[in-house]
Amino acid sequence: MLQNIILGFAGVFTGVNFIFMILGIVIGIIFGALPGFSATMGVAVFVPFSYILGPGAAMLLLSGIYCGAVYGGSIPAVLVGIPGTPASVPTAMDGRAMLEKGEGGKALALVTFASAIGGLGSSIALLFCAPLLAVIAMRVGPPEQMMIAIFGLSVVSMLSEGNLAKGLLVCLVALVLATVGQDPILGFPRFTFGNYQLAGGLNVVAVLIGLFSLPEVFNMIQNMNQDNKKISTVSHIKLPWKIIENNLWNLLCSTVIGIIIGIIPAAGPDIASFLSYNEAKKRSKTPELFGHGNPEGIIASETANNGVTGGSLIPLLTLGIPGSAPAAIFLGAMIIHGLRPGPLLFIQHASEVYTLLCGFAVINLLLFFIGMLFCKIAGKILLIPKQVLITVIVVLAIVGSYSIQQNIMDVITMFIAGIAGYFMVKYDYPLSPVALALLLGPMLEEAITLTGTMYSNFLMIFTRPLTDLFTLFIVVSFLWPVIVKKMKRGKILK
Repeated sequence: MLQNIILGFAGVFTGVNFIFMILGIVIGIIFGALPGFSATMGVAVFVPFSYILGPGAAMLLLSGIYCGAVYGGSIPAVLVGIPGTPASVPTAMDGRAMLEKGEGGKALALVTFASAIGGLGSSIALLFCAPLLAVIAMRVGPPEQMMIAIFGLSVVSMLSEGNLAKGLLVCLVALVLATVGQDPILGFPRFTFGNYQLAGGLNVVAVLIGLFSLPEVFNMIQNMNQDNKKISTVSHIKLPWKIIENNLWNLLCSTVIGIIIGIIPAAGPDIASFLSYNEAKKRSKTPELFGHGNPEGIIASETANNGVTGGSLIPLLTLGIPGSAPAAIFLGAMIIHGLRPGPLLFIQHASEVYTLLCGFAVINLLLFFIGMLFCKIAGKILLIPKQVLITVIVVLAIVGSYSIQQNIMDVITMFIAGIAGYFMVKYDYPLSPVALALLLGPMLEEAITLTGTMYSNFLMIFTRPLTDLFTLFIVVSFLWPVIVKKMKRGKILK
């Protein structure tokens, strides 16, 4: 393993890889800092542009965008009071309050430091836990793959804003869309309606670009004439080491929370951020100051949401289950570059994988220094007119979709997905299940077919221990919303 780690760091510090890693961080911070844009959108838009790169450079570019965007959302949360991403909502509560008290520089410095620590902790967990889990995953066969796919889909549905019915409906519709194209076993066309361009199925990357980028563009057009909040700038940005020394336990706990939440499929940085913020408030000696400019809240929120980044890639690399929406797009990018997630990935593509694992650690170290520089000019970037942003993102979406296969059908698919995504967001339907179902659907179908070949009676799959374990996870994920509701009702009655 030590040899692979050395090989990974050697790959990171090659000229091309290092340049694209820094470029990814800068792009990600900009995407995160622009309110409404997200890590998912940033990764989705730039996946097609990674095709011209080698697997190592492509993964480092997307990793930089992912980590940078999760961090970048905290900058407008402090300067404007508008979270750039949902994960930065708790940061906005205390960050804006600190700015109004004249401590904006301190808030931004804490945000940057906590983000780097959370991301670094998750990258260490990724580096050492993923290979170990890969060894366990060697025992995974078609029955286990089937239950893993169902588990991934069930978890993302349960985490759909507390609305079980909408989450399940979106999952089922997306699974039907995943069957478009030729049958993998018999080869006859399904749901193509005579269009030969659909024989290969829907282009997942084009769907994801439209689904996660265009809805916000439509919202920006709709709210074009609304006045923006006043943007404040900060001149002196300095790390308050005394506050950091007093929050070492907070940093550790929040990092662990972020990693654990990241491993859970589709939980995402927003859940980690809120959970860590609440836990920090419970531990705090001054909980009444939370929401009024308490540095503890900022540290807890930012450490946890950045801790998700590495954690979300652990189940992706070992089991093929993304731990977040950006990680789901990562899955598509990896498959396109010939990197099939699973236990054999660490054997067949050790060089590329360890370049990614080691690169994640380097990215989070660079994130601190680049972030500190970016905070000084962030106010000016936030002043970019909406018209310019809309034009840039639409052009990137069109070029990105077309460049995948040089097929105009992919551009049409992207726009249809964007329109559908807009109405889904408007009527409170979750988007994450679409990404997971389109990516896990083919895996589920293939696993069911192979399992049926292995066993004449499907009940025989429960003689396999790992299948039983994932079945338990599925049951818990379905029952969890009911348990949470009962716990909340119990607290209200008390």
